[in-house]
Amino acid sequence: MWIVDWALIVPLGLLLVPFLYFGWMHSTKLEEGSCDALIVLGQRTDNGEIGALLQERLDTAVRLFEQHRYRFLILSGGAVGSERSEAEMMQEYLVRQGVPKDKIIMEALSRNTVQNIAYCRTLLQRSNLNSCLIVSNSFHIRRMKYIAGKLNVNARFYAARRPRSILFMQWKPTFQEIRAYRLSLPWIKKLR
Repeated sequence: MWIVDWALIVPLGLLLVPFLYFGWMHSTKLEEGSCDALIVLGQRTDNGEIGALLQERLDTAVRLFEQHRYRFLILSGGAVGSERSEAEMMQEYLVRQGVPKDKIIMEALSRNTVQNIAYCRTLLQRSNLNSCLIVSNSFHIRRMKYIAGKLNVNARFYAARRPRSILFMQWKPTFQEIRAYRLSLPWIKKLR
């Protein structure tokens, strides 16, 4: 007869849950390809400097812009953590990488992911753009999909899945997404 040792199973299960959550967060389906618009969501920029995770988003956007067809590239992010908007700093970075300035549309008012997606929805409608691919980091994709679904934004999603970035730079933001989901709910209700 097999005896269950709960004193061993419960702690092992509690250790396993964070790893399962982490794997689940980084395993969502990604789709790249041509669309009317490529959207890059900003990330807090302290002291006017683009951090490593935002740079990863921008480098991914440059690669996608070179490999696929997009009518426009929308940069979304207000002034969070700096006097200048994230969109403005992202535009400077992308222009230095060879992206034509006349292909960039700026959204510089948003202060969180829900606003990023809602304000980009408005820009898409105003610019007669029917399809979009939203770029962020791997940890962010599931919440973006949830928000876009609630706000009726027909979008595809993409992130570079670089093991080094995921393992060394995205641990903390992955677990912060639990709180971010909760904080997103009132914003979604307000903007629906």
